Amino acid sequence: MKILIALDDPALARSDFARSGNVIYAPTLSDGTPEQVVHTLVRHGATGLITLRRPGDWLIRWWADHVPGPKFLAYVIGAPCRSRSGTSDIVEYKQDRIGIDAVAEALRQCEREFTFITSTRERAVVFDGRSRRVVLIGAGIVNLVTALYLAESGYEVTVLDKGPAPGGPDWRRYGCTHAGDDARMFSLTEMDNYGNQDFHEEPLDIFEVPIEENGWLASGDRLMTLRDRAWIEEYRRIPSWLARAYNDDVFAFNAEAYDEWRSLRRGSPALFDGVTLADGVLRVYSDSAHMAGSLARHRRLGALVRELTPDELARDFPGLAPPIRDGSLEGGFLVPGFTLNVHKFAQRITQCLLTLGVRFHWDTPVLGVVRDGTGLITGFDCAISLPGGVHVVASPGVRGRALLDGSPCAGRIHGVLGGWMRISNVGINLRTSLKVARRGHVPEDANVTVAVDADGRDILIVGSGYGYLGEHVDLVDERQLAVMRRGIIDTIERIFPGRAALGESSSPADNYTFKFCVRPWTATSLGLYHSETTADGGLFVATGGHNTGGFAQSPAIARAVLASLRGETHAMHSLYRPERFSAFVDQNRTVAGAPPRDSVPAGS
Repeated sequence: MKILIALDDPALARSDFARSGNVIYAPTLSDGTPEQVVHTLVRHGATGLITLRRPGDWLIRWWADHVPGPKFLAYVIGAPCRSRSGTSDIVEYKQDRIGIDAVAEALRQCEREFTFITSTRERAVVFDGRSRRVVLIGAGIVNLVTALYLAESGYEVTVLDKGPAPGGPDWRRYGCTHAGDDARMFSLTEMDNYGNQDFHEEPLDIFEVPIEENGWLASGDRLMTLRDRAWIEEYRRIPSWLARAYNDDVFAFNAEAYDEWRSLRRGSPALFDGVTLADGVLRVYSDSAHMAGSLARHRRLGALVRELTPDELARDFPGLAPPIRDGSLEGGFLVPGFTLNVHKFAQRITQCLLTLGVRFHWDTPVLGVVRDGTGLITGFDCAISLPGGVHVVASPGVRGRALLDGSPCAGRIHGVLGGWMRISNVGINLRTSLKVARRGHVPEDANVTVAVDADGRDILIVGSGYGYLGEHVDLVDERQLAVMRRGIIDTIERIFPGRAALGESSSPADNYTFKFCVRPWTATSLGLYHSETTADGGLFVATGGHNTGGFAQSPAIARAVLASLRGETHAMHSLYRPERFSAFVDQNRTVAGAPPRDSVPAGS
């Protein structure tokens, strides 16, 4: 889609709004005639226009006649009247102001409408929805929650996972849910967008700068592959206005998931027994300006419970008094959310699923999807034969990406590692989990989760770090990993000085000094959701790439999967569509019958 901005605004000229390559900023057209504006639209094959004055109906009809596809028109002066223009494929937005914020909103509306229209037209998935058998590939937390929703809705569910049954001492054999530590957090901003959202800033270069230099690159001297470069280039091409739009969509699914989590807690309280559930999340900051910006964002979202002065913070959370006194923390505020011990929670769900008749097959890898010459799925490369007509839902993480080959999701998931350490909660006595933000520190952000180990001891699990590995997720540079580890240790020492020592646990899985897991990331910071029919009438659904929000959004993902199997729609089907960005910025749309300049009509 191409969008023409026919306005003259110095702030727009300094912005990155045209970074993606499909937005055309034409300030000279602000004084041009309506005929000149519409001729420019047709010459570029643009299907979007942002302007001060609405063109006449006859010009809109002419635009519609010469540029195919749905079109989007935003303006301040004028009144929409579809009946007079005679067009049925133009969506109009009447705005009450001009300026860079208004243009960003118009662009967002255009992109959102384009996404819904094109994904609906292209998806057209037709399958035999009568089948009640579903196979889930992957037993991470997203698929476990999905299995729960499906089983409780009457589906016959089987779960396959290439790893051993959880609980073994070697954490390296597991995927992200079971390899990471026993801690997960939900907040209304938990899954986030990591692109540049400042209208006048350059895109961040974090994926190309080593961790030791305050970047995220964790692959050391290994040369990046072409696919790594393409992934980073896609990240860099996303302009600030679109990153903000993506962020809004991510937060919307966080909010949906929040309602689902509350419903789960009310309807299935046994799932949460013994999982060290801690309500509320305390966000604390080392930089007052950073805290002010974050506080303003949480207010806009209605995601603020209570703001705390430093004195109130030290009084109500005495374990944080030392870093407040020495200036390591400037203040904080409480937000809605919760944390729990995810390994114990996964065990609870698994036990519940077994009572519902769900079958589990561990050490059962699915190596890939079998397709015929047309790309139609004809089977799955698995040691277990899958029955005909069965629906298959794959949540591949970072190491099952072969399952995405041949689909629009292929190549879109790369690995970003994070580290974990444990400390004793004795003497600190936290009962609310933390988000710690230390601007300029390696790493900047850390989650501190209230937990209990296998021996019932109160502990804190500190998870932090971002380390980009690209497509080769097992090639971790030990030097960068050591920098991440030292950074987590520094956070622990700054926030929890004088903490008690943590002795050895009776569970071998608890005894580690530092470990890491590799999370599935996308360049857009959006999750992925894709569905297609199989040759025998089933449905294949792929989900993933949720960055730091797989756990947080899992019940919303489960709702989206359930909707697909019922033949219903869910916003995630469109907004997490893997081609969302590439379809929007596609420059290769053909323009049918674009006339020469002198053929533009001279008047109504």
